Amino acid sequence: DMASEKDTAGMVFSSLLPLLLIIFLFSGCMAVAPESIAGEKERGTLATLLVTPLRRSELAVGKITALALIALLSGASSAVGTLLSLPKLMGAAGSVNMDFYGVGDYLLLGVIILSTVLLLVTLISILSAFAKTVKEAQTLVVPLMIVAMLVGVTAMFGGGAKTEPGFYLIPLYNSVQSISGIFSFQVIPANILVAVAANLVYTGLGVFVLTRMFNSEKILFSR
Repeated sequence: DMASEKDTAGMVFSSLLPLLLIIFLFSGCMAVAPESIAGEKERGTLATLLVTPLRRSELAVGKITALALIALLSGASSAVGTLLSLPKLMGAAGSVNMDFYGVGDYLLLGVIILSTVLLLVTLISILSAFAKTVKEAQTLVVPLMIVAMLVGVTAMFGGGAKTEPGFYLIPLYNSVQSISGIFSFQVIPANILVAVAANLVYTGLGVFVLTRMFNSEKILFSR
């Protein structure tokens, strides 16, 4: 019946999609951030940017904003494809469709995805700023990628989204729990708000760190 189909959809999507979305978003961020930061260091073009009448904080914000938009488009295209194809792929396992989710659910998902991309781009940009080459930056990012994937896997074993607000203060884990809650019909708006606010605060701290790194010639001009 309708209730059992809804439960099946919630169980399938809330366990699979958090991991898949984190992988897609991380892949999109990793594809552009190392090239933009470490790549410009390697080519020497970052030094040219730094001699322009532009504050280092403005450069950091500009980099992260531009990279986030590109990564968001890349990750979103993969995510949309998955959302559209997953019901058919899972059709053999039973009646699984996405008709139970409304516009509000997708808007919440979009907000979570955007805040997650901003955080991921910031973290990868900071790691890339330490690297001398794009290849070294990609190597530095690998541990973060592993952590992100492991965090994504937790959605499969948590028995549903956490209800305690404290869990939504943990970077990446809060995004996974939020996505799981949306697809399992266990949305608590206050927790979504906490997760988004936490991601934005961590992003702001990351921008501050990246700005300080842009002010350090030892870091920027290490070859």
